[in-house]
Amino acid sequence: MIKLPATTKYIRVRHFRVRLSATQIMKFDRNLTVENELHNYALKYLEKTYGRKHLSRPYPSTATEKRYVVKDHILPGFRQEKYGLTKWNAKTICLHSQAAREFLVTMMTNFGEYRKTLKQANKMTVSEKEAYRNNEQGNNTQHRSWYRKGSLNYLRNGASHKTVSLPSNGQFAIVAPHHIKIQDYGVVQTAENLSCLRGRKITVTKLKCKGDGTFDLQLVLTSEQKRVAPTRKVGADWNMKDNKILHTSDDEKIYLDSRASILADYYEELINRWKSQRDRQSAWLNPSSQRLRRLNDKIRHYNAKRSNLLTENYRQIANSIFDDYDLIAIEKLSAKEMRREQKALGVAGNRSKNRNLAKIKPYEFSKWLAQVANREGKTLLKVDSYKTSQVEFGTQYQEKHDLSIREWTSKFTGRHIDRDLNASRNILTWSLDPKKHIKYLERQAAIKQAKADKLPEDKQPKPIKPSYLVEVN
Repeated sequence: MIKLPATTKYIRVRHFRVRLSATQIMKFDRNLTVENELHNYALKYLEKTYGRKHLSRPYPSTATEKRYVVKDHILPGFRQEKYGLTKWNAKTICLHSQAAREFLVTMMTNFGEYRKTLKQANKMTVSEKEAYRNNEQGNNTQHRSWYRKGSLNYLRNGASHKTVSLPSNGQFAIVAPHHIKIQDYGVVQTAENLSCLRGRKITVTKLKCKGDGTFDLQLVLTSEQKRVAPTRKVGADWNMKDNKILHTSDDEKIYLDSRASILADYYEELINRWKSQRDRQSAWLNPSSQRLRRLNDKIRHYNAKRSNLLTENYRQIANSIFDDYDLIAIEKLSAKEMRREQKALGVAGNRSKNRNLAKIKPYEFSKWLAQVANREGKTLLKVDSYKTSQVEFGTQYQEKHDLSIREWTSKFTGRHIDRDLNASRNILTWSLDPKKHIKYLERQAAIKQAKADKLPEDKQPKPIKPSYLVEVN
């Protein structure tokens, strides 16, 4: 049985409109100037240390490891090179040291994501890299090198960050219904009443300058809930056919609301019509013309309406599922994995699948499930998706079928198999006991066979830790 933490941590962000004094605005502008310099310096360091020439070098994966790199390497080099200081001085540098650390840890996380893309791009052959640079497939109109795929850009020509983040450090305080004290900026005035935040735990405060010149205060609130003992458990398999979102191990089918689905399709039809109109008109209209601007405004507006409509439906479904269960197990799927083209589906089938993914969004829906679970002290398990639908439940027998085939008779047991029900039961069982996961069992068998064949240790398959196959909220 998988070991569950005793508590869940619920994190949420609240936004407030704020009015800064002239002194605070000057301070904010100086902070951003330093952040921009720090961005370029840190990016140069990361490219030099962990970039395309050093992909074999281990990259810091945890927050602690990233803070170590920031504290002992990036910040000392920056303050020495730019300001000639041996110790961080906020008055001289015009940025609080903790704001600099928060900024750099986030940047290192983003660079880590780019590095994953870089590793995949590095597998390209010399001819494939040259074809990419020459834009032969129409996917690189700027003719960038292969290692620029997904890369972070240096800030040039007035490009700038817009947000300053600071940990609360116990300095957060509500001094009046519309006045709040935050670290390094003192008391700021808000348009909204803040009385509801008294006694709440604030971990990070963020000041952001919006496009219209106004300021936004974002407060990151955290709270811990005692985890509910999971007595009511269910596994759920993703499904995108006919607006079905999930098929549970209790043989329950969960659908997207039909009204929301019809309205989302209507909005999508409008958006596509306006996009076609925009493409036709952009060939002869000035890019800054009012006609194109109105079309862009319509497209943005209805994209937002469609997104908000679907998101609200996901939220309601997530709440209703956790009303019935204490523990839910789902597959851990990445957007890239879900969008991967499948030859058996053909061009039209893959287009239809991606259209369904744009409406039934497993990644976004799983985020809502995690949020509800953390808020209510319940459990969400995400299990490795390897062969969940191919292995017959209760056995290790594997039978692979095309995605279009949803039911079949097992050649091993003669039982009638429902693809989604079978997968959801495997998901629940494997998430509760990862040692039963077929990926773990196959790897153990491969290691045993390699030892029997007396292969050198460096040639043997690497063992898998069962805990790596399941992610717990």
